[in-house]
Amino acid sequence: MQFGIDDGTDAVRAGSKDTQKFLATTSEQLEYVLVNNYKQLSDHLEDILRTTSDYIITNLEQQSKAISVSRLTEFLEKLPSLKNKLQQMKTITNDLRVYASQLSDGLRGVKRDLLVMLNKCSDQSCKDVLNRYEIGKLDANGIHYDQLPDVSIIIDNLDQLINDNIASAGEKGSNALKQMRSHLNNTIASYTPQIIESINKAGEGLQKVSNDIKTELDKVSKVIDTNTNKYTNIADNYLVEYGPYRFYVGIGVCSILLLVLVCLVAALLCGICGKRPDGYGDDCCNKGSGSRFLMFAVAIIFLTISGITIIALVHFLIGIVTYRGVCVPLRNPQDDAVFAEFDNLIDLNEVLYPSKIKGQTASGSLPPFHISHVIVACQKNQTIYEVLHINNMVDINAIKEYPADYKINKTLDDLVNGIDFNDSNVDILSPADKQRILELGQSALKDFDSDQFVHNLNDNITKHSLTDIAQQLRETAKKITSSDMKDVQISLRNQALHLETYEQNLVIPMKTQSAELIKLAKELDSTLTYKEQKFQQSIPLLVTEIEQAQTFIRKDGRNFVKSSAETFTNHFAGEIDRYLNMVVNAVENKIGICHPMANVYEAGIVAACNNIIDPLNGFWAGVFWCVILFLPTLIVAVKLSSLYQKSDPYPGPLVESEYLYDAYSERDHIPLSNGPKNKRRKNKDRRRRDYYEDPIVSTSHGIPPAGAGVRDTRYSDMAPKHWDGGPPRYQNPPMAPPASEYERPPPYYYPGASDQD
Repeated sequence: MQFGIDDGTDAVRAGSKDTQKFLATTSEQLEYVLVNNYKQLSDHLEDILRTTSDYIITNLEQQSKAISVSRLTEFLEKLPSLKNKLQQMKTITNDLRVYASQLSDGLRGVKRDLLVMLNKCSDQSCKDVLNRYEIGKLDANGIHYDQLPDVSIIIDNLDQLINDNIASAGEKGSNALKQMRSHLNNTIASYTPQIIESINKAGEGLQKVSNDIKTELDKVSKVIDTNTNKYTNIADNYLVEYGPYRFYVGIGVCSILLLVLVCLVAALLCGICGKRPDGYGDDCCNKGSGSRFLMFAVAIIFLTISGITIIALVHFLIGIVTYRGVCVPLRNPQDDAVFAEFDNLIDLNEVLYPSKIKGQTASGSLPPFHISHVIVACQKNQTIYEVLHINNMVDINAIKEYPADYKINKTLDDLVNGIDFNDSNVDILSPADKQRILELGQSALKDFDSDQFVHNLNDNITKHSLTDIAQQLRETAKKITSSDMKDVQISLRNQALHLETYEQNLVIPMKTQSAELIKLAKELDSTLTYKEQKFQQSIPLLVTEIEQAQTFIRKDGRNFVKSSAETFTNHFAGEIDRYLNMVVNAVENKIGICHPMANVYEAGIVAACNNIIDPLNGFWAGVFWCVILFLPTLIVAVKLSSLYQKSDPYPGPLVESEYLYDAYSERDHIPLSNGPKNKRRKNKDRRRRDYYEDPIVSTSHGIPPAGAGVRDTRYSDMAPKHWDGGPPRYQNPPMAPPASEYERPPPYYYPGASDQD
């Protein structure tokens, strides 16, 4: 309980900070969705506006097949580059033929010398080289460069086409499409500022909505912060001032109960394990000690029971009232009568939305808004927008009407209606241009065949690598050790050097140029092919498609453009609607999910009820049980105390005692005579001893002398007779009596009444 009280205000402050952090984070999320995301949307919409004309014209070209115009124009513009590529191919072809001739001549000389020297050599390695690398076929490569096509005629034909400005045949159609694109750009540009202005106004409206919601959340946060600091500071002051007294009172009560318990336990231990007191050398833990512990416990109970009862009653009243007034309502706020009364006293509309009621009752302008609604909504994990009824101040669904309120849709409709052009006079391809283009299809370009280059060229210029042959020739020369074969050894090394030179200066350049020539041939073939048709068939196909495009534009061009623009504006408006729906859904269902606040609420209940009130109730309940148990404890303690105080009876045998005392060392022992027995005590727990009134003198043989019936004053008891009904206390003489006097033997036994008395 003390730990809970000490940490109570800290738990409240921690919950307040968590709540404020949650509200601040929710505000940031709302601003990001309503402001930052809308800024991203507006930038995206402006990009759409800038690309609208291209989008519409592209759709028109695809639908009408006017894209063939672009394809034809692009091809005609590439004719000069085609000529350059053909010139490059012609140059490479000529170079390959020269390199091939030089390589063939050189390899023939090497072959001739190697055949002579290897046949002259008697070493087996020479024969291996001769057979392995087929030296007799060294100059045969299987490539016939004279079979490569000559592109000179094609180049000349292209020169003529270029000089005739055949590219102008496609410019007319391209210009017609450019004019349509320019008209669309101008039309869209005239409405773009209005659309952007409407979008910006809608953004300002969203900014205002964001600020209003943030204002409400900040207001709630400030209310929580102010009240938390105010009441926790007051609580801290009271705890500092009065907390120690309450703590020490509780410690005192517990100490008293502990002391009573210790006394009772000690009393029971002594009473059960200890022996009865007998007055002769009693120990400290006998039943008499248990009796004293019991009476001490009884005294403590009598002295403190009233105070403990009052303290328990005070704790009882505080604990029960607090539990019923705080814990039960907080754990079930919706169905509790106490919380219902509290709800009826406070309407949160008056705290959060006073501007909406303006002096009227909350029920007259807004539906009732109680604290229980907040708690239950948080426990259901609703958003902060629904929990705090922010819709009373800001209706987020109103932003769905922004496209109409800020005339975004109207401006888009005006843009579609503003698209207008005369499509009946669109002329993409004139008859003269058509004839020129068809003649292009019958030009020498139709004879270009890339396969002749690909099939007649490859990377294997020689059958065997000249570098490998040269390396093998050097190794063979090393193996020749005969002096008669010195000329063969030198010749093999020289031919190896020649082969390496041919590899570096002829074979490698030929491989590079062959690859380049094949690449150029494939590029030209791709340029001259349209829809997988050869050049001779692709040109008529392009012309046919261009004529179809011209017919489509003249007949349905304007309607198609308007339809495309309408599709665009629908997409444009759809982007805005999707964003606004996303915002509404996010604010109502996603942003500010209240589960963290439900955790804070549960933590507050734990801090207040589980850590303070429940231990408080446990304290007073335990104290009450102790007080109730005090009553039978008192009765049992008093009974046990009287029982523990009883002592054991005299432990000796119940027989007559005889005391013989030799008072005189020079005389015989004179036993005390036995007198008549007195009556025994009626109490069973006590015993009386029988005494003889007069002593009887006997001889050493125990026979009484004559005249024994007469009392001899010599043996009279000289002790004073000053007792009243009981034996006197024994008093030791200060010194031994004279021999002539009677010495009283200890212990002194009263002989009873005599005739003389």
